[in-house]
Amino acid sequence: MGMLNTLSKGTNYDAISTGGIDAIDSFTFQHEALPVNVEGKVFVSEALGMSGGILSLNSLAPHTSMPFHHIHIKHEEIYIFMGGQGEFMVDDNRFEVTTGSVVRVAPEGVRCWRNTSDSPLYYAVLQVKAGSETVKNTIEDGRGVNRPVIW
Repeated sequence: MGMLNTLSKGTNYDAISTGGIDAIDSFTFQHEALPVNVEGKVFVSEALGMSGGILSLNSLAPHTSMPFHHIHIKHEEIYIFMGGQGEFMVDDNRFEVTTGSVVRVAPEGVRCWRNTSDSPLYYAVLQVKAGSETVKNTIEDGRGVNRPVIW
């Protein structure tokens, strides 16, 4: 079973490692609401001390599909594909996803996806409460700090 390793921790940050993208295959997610354990899934939100979203890292075995469609009540999801090739479906729309694809799905969107390749499909999923973002871009939220960059 996979382990999250702490790289560093400070007052304003947490840094962890799964051990590499292919190490995601070794994680198993267990939850009492699910009839089976989910192989290749790890929620890293808690280990990172996240307070504004939920982040999972995932692997889907070659030529397999998510075994169910699902929606959310409050969360929109952002899927970031980091390796492999697959097909994604939202409502009745199907489209190809591959390394570099990014998909946002509204809470009420009925979603499912599958791996169409001979290698694992690696992806991250970020869940955030729909409508919670009030800043239109990072320029509005970010602030420069008067500090020279010295490494």
